[in-house]
Amino acid sequence: MTEYFTGKEICGKYSDLENDAFGTDNHRFILTKVNKEELYDAPCAFSDNGRNLVTYKEWEEHPENYDGYHTDNVKQMIEYIKDGGSLPPLIVNKKMGLYDGQHRLTAYSMIPSIKEVKIYKEV
Repeated sequence: MTEYFTGKEICGKYSDLENDAFGTDNHRFILTKVNKEELYDAPCAFSDNGRNLVTYKEWEEHPENYDGYHTDNVKQMIEYIKDGGSLPPLIVNKKMGLYDGQHRLTAYSMIPSIKEVKIYKEV
């Protein structure tokens, strides 16, 4: 049997979400795994380039990265994962567009051994 989560429940689990527009009882999600590459080119309303994946080079050149926040964040995630840590699932809409998780997706994209990632997928 599939377990469903509301957007409100997911928002209650995590305190550092960048976008919580999905955080209502009307949005329903399942927790699943997908091949990380399926997420790369999905349309993302929250990305400057119109797709989910923001590459490390794009983060480096991003105007909001003036203090290194974005690239430092990605580097820390990569090290954490390589040391055995796990990150929260990405949160995506019905079309696989990210609601939350661009830094995590960038980190996963830079680790070839990771093929699948956990996601909360809207249904």
